[in-house]
Amino acid sequence: MQTLRETLQLLIDVGYDLRKVVVDSCVGFFRYEDIPWYVWDLRVLANLRELKSLGRPIAVGVSRKSFIGVITGRERPEDRLYGSLAMTAVAVLNGAHAVRTHDVATTRDAVRAIEGYIRYGLQLPPGS
Repeated sequence: MQTLRETLQLLIDVGYDLRKVVVDSCVGFFRYEDIPWYVWDLRVLANLRELKSLGRPIAVGVSRKSFIGVITGRERPEDRLYGSLAMTAVAVLNGAHAVRTHDVATTRDAVRAIEGYIRYGLQLPPGS
């Protein structure tokens, strides 16, 4: 997070228009020795809301990623649609503003369904 803050500050310092900046969560890009990479990617999604403190829109790309293959047992990327849709839903629920995907139509439907849930389903009166 600190590196992202520093990068945004550098952009401000050179006069770059931050309205043109979207923060990428970098799912699939970091590997650490002390934590399995697929666990890291899942934790990034679980903690996505922390990126909101940067004040920029958040982009996520989980479509067909290898961590989905590990958790679903689907080795071939083209067999990871359902896992990709599930992880996209998690990302949107956790604050993603933009989603990169291989499967545009199905992902758009999943995102619209999640947006409807956020807009209407989360605000039901008690006892409904």
